[in-house]
Amino acid sequence: MVSIIIPIYNVEKYLDECLKSVINQSYKDLDIILVDDGSSDNSLNIAKEYAKKDERIFLITKENGGLSSARNAGLEFIKGTKLREFFENESNITSYENINTFNTASKELAKEDINKNFTKLSKNIIQTKLKNLNDFIIQDLPDNIIHFLDSDDYLELDCIEKCVNEIEESNADICVHNIKEFLEQEQAFRQKAECDIYLHCKYTKNISGVEFFKKNDICEFYFAWQGAFRAKLLNAYKLRFTYAIYHEDHDFGTILFLNAKKITCIKEELLIYRIRANSIIKSEKEKIIPKIMPFYLEPLRHYFDDYSKLRAYFKAYCMCVIGLNIYRFCKEAKFIDEKLQNTLFLYYINYYLERYYPLDYLNIKTLFALVGINLKFFRLKLMLRFYFRHPKKLFRKK
Repeated sequence: MVSIIIPIYNVEKYLDECLKSVINQSYKDLDIILVDDGSSDNSLNIAKEYAKKDERIFLITKENGGLSSARNAGLEFIKGTKLREFFENESNITSYENINTFNTASKELAKEDINKNFTKLSKNIIQTKLKNLNDFIIQDLPDNIIHFLDSDDYLELDCIEKCVNEIEESNADICVHNIKEFLEQEQAFRQKAECDIYLHCKYTKNISGVEFFKKNDICEFYFAWQGAFRAKLLNAYKLRFTYAIYHEDHDFGTILFLNAKKITCIKEELLIYRIRANSIIKSEKEKIIPKIMPFYLEPLRHYFDDYSKLRAYFKAYCMCVIGLNIYRFCKEAKFIDEKLQNTLFLYYINYYLERYYPLDYLNIKTLFALVGINLKFFRLKLMLRFYFRHPKKLFRKK
């Protein structure tokens, strides 16, 4: 079975095209998970209409918590999980205590507590007030194949069938495919996708995830909707998307691939990625700080008078979180060599060190201290190593 997880947030203009591309897939054994993340437009009503028409659709409606929380909620509700089965046969559920760790500490969730947090609206529609489900529940996932899809994008009709065939024939953990980019403003497809990181990779087929990074000399990497993977690949590390950060697919994708024994690739454009002009312009040029902004940006409000600069600093913070998450995984996994571990780690934290250090509005130093790194001394060590290797840089003209 293939579980397609689709987070939804204010996409009434695009949702119909997205869902039609899913329900009309040539591969029919689908578990279609829709997660409405607190939409304020007509998106939820559109999703409900599709849920009424197609019994393969399961809809979760939740408080707005961001893209990571919506994807993670979808994972907890794929067909075969205890939480999905709970609403047909109520019983206690065993949950892990933390995501993104090999630690197996667990807790028992009483059915009364589960009922307090979730309301069954119909056979295939569940409502919750939880922003982040993983604060409440983290489960082992069944042996499904998972494909994420953003709700303003859509699939070619044979996408899932080709991914399943490739995974089964190659006995792979992950199958990557290419994407096609649609420029909404120009109403045209881009000749060569700029967001398709795999176009630049020579080694993508029948190798391990560790080999993939080494042979392709990759540091910056991301993965969510660019292919399909076996759900069980998430279980050992309880891997989920990091809550309330930008670029949440970077640490998720990197750790997912590092944990894969075998990946494969289809050199076909099987997903259409929509590039919305307005969102790009807003993200790059909007300077006035709005009265209402995402909850994870609120702690920075009083440090900045320019919204673009505020978000740029938050991006630097997120790069540190991503780098530290990858570093922590490599340390705990013990099968990643130190050179690859440090290369990936340094790539992400350099963004903060070069642009913003020592500004620490979000307790970045504390994050480093949690993994035993004194940021001040660590940066000094990096600088000394750099100047030792490039002594002429000490005497460059300003």
